[in-house]
Amino acid sequence: MGVILIHVGNADPSSWIGEMKRQAPHLDARGLGAIDDPSSVEVAITWKLPHGLYRTYPNLALIQSVAAGVDHILSDPQRPPHVPVARVVDLWMARSMVHQVTLAVLRWHRRMDWVESLRPDAAWPHDVIFDADAVRVGVLGLGNLGQAVARAMQGLGFEAAGWSRSPKAIEGLRCHHGPDGLRDLAAWSSVLVCLLPLTTETDGILNADLFERMPMGSLLVNVGRGGHLVEADLTVALDSGRLAAAALDVFRIEPLPAGHAFWSDRRIYVTPHIASEVSPVTATKVFVENIRRIRAGEAPIGLIDPSKGY
Repeated sequence: MGVILIHVGNADPSSWIGEMKRQAPHLDARGLGAIDDPSSVEVAITWKLPHGLYRTYPNLALIQSVAAGVDHILSDPQRPPHVPVARVVDLWMARSMVHQVTLAVLRWHRRMDWVESLRPDAAWPHDVIFDADAVRVGVLGLGNLGQAVARAMQGLGFEAAGWSRSPKAIEGLRCHHGPDGLRDLAAWSSVLVCLLPLTTETDGILNADLFERMPMGSLLVNVGRGGHLVEADLTVALDSGRLAAAALDVFRIEPLPAGHAFWSDRRIYVTPHIASEVSPVTATKVFVENIRRIRAGEAPIGLIDPSKGY
C-alpha cells in the first residue's frame, strides 16, 4: 500500500501524523518533507498544498481536504482531473460553526455593543426589549454546516430559511434556490449567514445589490470564504444603516493586513478564520474511513463534484 501524505499549510503536521498513526498504525503517514518517492503517494490529505505538486504523484488515488472547503485544491490548474476530491465531513466542525454563528447573531440581537457602552456611565436603562420574533435568519449554503446552523437558529426560537444554487427539499426548513430565490431570501432576512463554497458563481455574491434588498439594520455573517464579499460594498451598506453590523471570519487576504480598515470599524466583528476549527481526532476518523473506502473501490465520504466546485 502507498504513502499517506499529510500537509496542513504552514502548520506543523506532526500532530496530524501522530493521530493517524494512533488510530491506524498500519498506515504510512508522512509530511511533505518526508516524501522521497513521489510515486509512493497514494492519498494526499491537504490544506493549501503548493500548486503543481498533485500532478507529481502518478499513483494518487484520493485528494482529501483537511477542511470543508475545497477551493484550495480546485484552484490548482495542474491538479490531475481523474483523481477524486473529498471535503471533510465532521460533526465537530458543524458544532463549532454553530457556536460561532450563534455568538454573532446573539451579540447583534441582544445589542451587546450598546450594553457595553453603558459601563463608563454606570447607566441602567429600563424597558429594554429584544424582539426575537423579528429575527429571521437566512442561510446561504445548505450543506452539512449550513443545515446545522439553520437548525440551531430554529432551536433558539428564530425563524430560519436557506438558499442553494440548485433546488433542495429539507424537512422543516423553507428552501430557496436560483437568482430569484436569492433575492427573495435577502429581502426576508434580518440576518444573512454565508456558508457557500467559493466558486466562480459565488465569488462576490455578498454585494451591494444583495445588501440593498435586506431590511434596514440587518446583520451579515460571513463564515464561508473571503472571496464571497465585496468589501467596498459592505462599508457602504454599514454607512447607510442598511446593515447594522457584520461578523467576518474570512477575508480575501489572510491574515487580514494590519492596516485594513476593518480592524478599526467597531461595526465589524473580526475573527481570524476560527469559525469551524478542525479536530485532528475526529477528522482523522473520517480520513481513515475514506482511505479504506478508496482501497475497497468505494466512494469516499464527502466526495465533491469538481464541475460544481463543491
